[in-house]
Amino acid sequence: MPKQHKSSYINKDAVKTNTETTYINKTATHLIGTNENGDDLKLIISFLHLQNGYQCFSDWSKQDMNDFWNFYKKVHQYTWTQVYATARKIQKNGIAYTIIPVKKYPNPEFKNKLSQDITLFELRVDAKKRVHGFRNKSVFYLCWLDREHKITH
Repeated sequence: MPKQHKSSYINKDAVKTNTETTYINKTATHLIGTNENGDDLKLIISFLHLQNGYQCFSDWSKQDMNDFWNFYKKVHQYTWTQVYATARKIQKNGIAYTIIPVKKYPNPEFKNKLSQDITLFELRVDAKKRVHGFRNKSVFYLCWLDREHKITH
């Protein structure tokens, strides 16, 4: 008769250590800059409020994702002063910070939960793709993905 193995069995001695577990950050609020105010702080992106019912990264192609991650790396080098400096009415370039009226956005339930003092805006990933969200302190809360730039059109 074959020997039966317990697949969930781990030798108790194998996991005993005398070292204390070390964490990079015990809570997310201790991340550098996330709890600070000021336009000279570097932008940090959070996906906490991403409305994936509208559009999800799984809808994006591999090239779309490459474009997004290049944008992600680039935008983390910007301060909020630099982000605001990209705002223009015509001949937009760079990340092109643009305030968008709340009524343009999908998902009324989510929009209705936002405070009246929140400004929604878009950032340009490339010539076609956009990401939309709001700022709180140094964090950009990405709320909507807009691969085909349809939200404002």
